[in-house]
Amino acid sequence: MNFKRIVLIKKYLKLKLPIIKYMSFVKAVQNFSRLRTVVNILFKEGFGEFIGRLGFKTHLSFEKRVQTDESKKVPKSHMAVRLRRAMEQAGGAYVKLGQMLSLRADLIPQDYCDEFAKLQDGVKPISYSVVKKVVESEFGKPIDKVFVDFDKKPLAAASVAQVHKAKLKNGQIVAVKVQRPTIAKAFMADIQILQYIAGQAEKFIPEIRPFNPTRIVEEFEKYTKNELDFLSEARNIETFHKKYKYSQHIRIPRAYWDYTTSKVVTMTYLDGKKVSQMKNLTKKEKKKVAMIVYKSFMMQVFEMHTFHADPHPGNIFVLKDGKIAFLDFGIVGKLSPDLTDNIESMVIALVNGDIDRLAYSFIDLGMVEDIDIDKFKQDLYDSWAEYHGKSNDQINMRKFFGETFELARKYKIEYPGNFVLLAKAIITIQSMGETLYPESNFIQIVRPQAEKLLRKRHSPKRVLKEAKKNAFNLAWTFRKFPQDLRSLVTLIKKGATVKVDIDNKDVKHFTQELDRSSNRVTFGLIICGLVIAAGLIILSESGPIILGVPVLAWLCFAVVLMLSFALVISIVRENIGGEL
Repeated sequence: MNFKRIVLIKKYLKLKLPIIKYMSFVKAVQNFSRLRTVVNILFKEGFGEFIGRLGFKTHLSFEKRVQTDESKKVPKSHMAVRLRRAMEQAGGAYVKLGQMLSLRADLIPQDYCDEFAKLQDGVKPISYSVVKKVVESEFGKPIDKVFVDFDKKPLAAASVAQVHKAKLKNGQIVAVKVQRPTIAKAFMADIQILQYIAGQAEKFIPEIRPFNPTRIVEEFEKYTKNELDFLSEARNIETFHKKYKYSQHIRIPRAYWDYTTSKVVTMTYLDGKKVSQMKNLTKKEKKKVAMIVYKSFMMQVFEMHTFHADPHPGNIFVLKDGKIAFLDFGIVGKLSPDLTDNIESMVIALVNGDIDRLAYSFIDLGMVEDIDIDKFKQDLYDSWAEYHGKSNDQINMRKFFGETFELARKYKIEYPGNFVLLAKAIITIQSMGETLYPESNFIQIVRPQAEKLLRKRHSPKRVLKEAKKNAFNLAWTFRKFPQDLRSLVTLIKKGATVKVDIDNKDVKHFTQELDRSSNRVTFGLIICGLVIAAGLIILSESGPIILGVPVLAWLCFAVVLMLSFALVISIVRENIGGEL
């Protein structure tokens, strides 16, 4: 190692990044060498200008440094294409980063997502001897004591793991997914470098800041840690297996927990072919596959609230018995109750062609910080202009979500990660469905589900549940109000300056909602009071009695019935007005 390189490594070590502050010198040399490799790949793909602005010229040879300015004049292909090629050449975590970004249209433009979706792992399988060591290390005994038979040739190989066919002691044929032994350390080292590059990019390249590269790396780190934990994938497999255990059309592998660790997951071996490889299916068979996948996905979202987030044709198999199998549960989306409620509102609005309600659904769904809501809503209307006055069956989900997420980036609105995964999954499902069965239409398929949701929302059970929820929230607010008021008075007594600045065009609407809620609470209190009064009158047995109950008690019950009916009608009318 020459003196110049040692100086550069020392400079690298002086960076005030917590992650690499205490790295050993050997590790720093390795990371430095990896960074040089990445920088040279970027230069090769025509990113000389960015390398200069990032301060990475020192990682290039003298000849390449001289060429940096000249490279600006050379015609280049689309930046997304060049980035995809650079990721393929860098390999490892960089390919995985691209694959993760292909799922996140909220973080990067749609054309980049489409290009990064082309990324393939393209790695050579690790040798059987290495696989054997991993299995024996995980289970603490020879591989032939764990599995009766274990094929040396893998069924499939990727950057994180490879899959082998094996047999358990009970004769069950299984697929064993084994993690590459050094992949976790390699990925973490690459993530450290990516954090450094992202920090430099935000510091020196202003036009990249809106994409928040440090956030992208943080998201990728979470994504990677989850993918490297095979126990998490096994739990996902078990969730889906239980749901589809008795399905006539869908088959999900079973996870074998006695043969599963954080680096090895064992599941049922399913004999079939990927949908992407089924070229000889008849039109009828293609339609059947498409409709099964569509309906299954609807059930996952609206009943399970857990869905396969990467349902591309390579992860969907057609088995020999005609059933459809979902594989690879490394990426699974999970919907919280609040998120589910928002998505249901969005689907109802989408199917009914209610663009106004759809716009509010997108606004309610995201985390908004100090933006002009009216302007954002108008921009949404403008981007959806082609759908006004047209059948909503003509909506292209890829374009629809792409334009919506583009606006979200413009206004710095952050949508929940699981919602973005859902949007990507819908786009993937629609694309696959239209390839197999061009006459299929996502909106038409989801319409019965939307009508079912609408009926469910207007059912007495749902109305009562919402009334209880609203009453609880209001009671909690009133309960906390004295404490909050005391805190405010204490601040004022201490001399703190309290400034209230309200500039909201929807205050009037909020006031009306508050008045309406207060009236309902008053009705509820009156009803409760009358019920209690009726009970006391019955106990006292005073006055004229009809059918064993005092007349005054009957009058109380009659008033209670009328007030309750009026309250329910009020709530139902408001819900219908909000949905239609």
